[in-house]
Amino acid sequence: MPHSGRPILSSMDRFQLVVEAIEDYAIYMLDPYGLIESWSPGAERLKGYRADEVLGKSYSMFFRPQDVAEGLPEWQLSRARLRGKSEEEGWRVRKDGSVFWANIIVSRILDEDGTLLGYAKITRDITERRRLRELERSLKRMDEFIAMIGHELRNPLGPIRYASTFIQERGGFDAKQRIAWGIHDRQLALLTRLLDELLDVGRVTSGKLRISPARIPFKQVLDQAIETFSSEAEHRERDLQVLLPEGEIWVNADELRITQVLQNLLSNALKFTLPGGHIEVRAEVCEERLRVEVKDDGLGMDPVTVDDLFLLFAQGQAQRETHQPGLGIGLALSRMIVEMHGGVISGTSPGRGQGSVFRFELPGAEFKAF
Repeated sequence: MPHSGRPILSSMDRFQLVVEAIEDYAIYMLDPYGLIESWSPGAERLKGYRADEVLGKSYSMFFRPQDVAEGLPEWQLSRARLRGKSEEEGWRVRKDGSVFWANIIVSRILDEDGTLLGYAKITRDITERRRLRELERSLKRMDEFIAMIGHELRNPLGPIRYASTFIQERGGFDAKQRIAWGIHDRQLALLTRLLDELLDVGRVTSGKLRISPARIPFKQVLDQAIETFSSEAEHRERDLQVLLPEGEIWVNADELRITQVLQNLLSNALKFTLPGGHIEVRAEVCEERLRVEVKDDGLGMDPVTVDDLFLLFAQGQAQRETHQPGLGIGLALSRMIVEMHGGVISGTSPGRGQGSVFRFELPGAEFKAF
């Protein structure tokens, strides 16, 4: 069959073309003693050396000094010679002295008589993969630590709460003792809420957080959330106003978890509203979706940073500046809960000193007028 007139490439020529086209791998040959016999464009890109700088030199030049001192280059070739192939991961050195985490494959090459001709070596940079593996392990350890510390700190809270209730029931406080008791009671409630959030984060990240939606009256959920903060709002001289339509709002939701979302939003508004400020809670049903809004005229924030507040352990500038208590969990947890319900949550602010608005929507809502 006639051909186009172009020269016919041998198998070796085609192989060489393939090697030269591969840029993400360092592919080169070694003689039986570990001296470099060939050098690919990918090897130059990865290691930074030109061919004339490495040919004829020992491939141990790519190892760290401590690895050379321990005999790692010789061991690698010895294993490939005995087993046919050696594969490992380890640190390798570039021309500029920087190191990278590499995956290395060394294969022996034999002639027809079984005589060792040398080795084929393939190296690739997997530093990013190693970093991601380490990150995954760190996150797993962090999840385990959060769960452990949450449970360990939760254990003494039971006796403390029992003793506090016993003291409160005995009564007989004078004016100073009532003030001290109020401080104690509020701080105990804060500590309990922080630990509950820590435990919930552990449940979320491990996939153990569950919701049990049911048809519930929204006002019942709202009343439970407000009950926790009404006395605190009064103590801090903040005006709390609730605006609901004349009727009953029903929603398909997990009562405990949506109460938790409302508590987090109210707590957030309370922390960043100055004495004499106002907090407003508004709810309505639109197109079978419950829409809830918590608005304050407090410290506000930079509009471009609002979305970052929904990240786990993130704290806004206002919280850092005012040294408000909190672990940066509440809003992140609220987003997780709302999204598990098939809803959305968001926040807005005109700017620093101009207040904030946080909203969430849940599907499966119904309004019945009185």
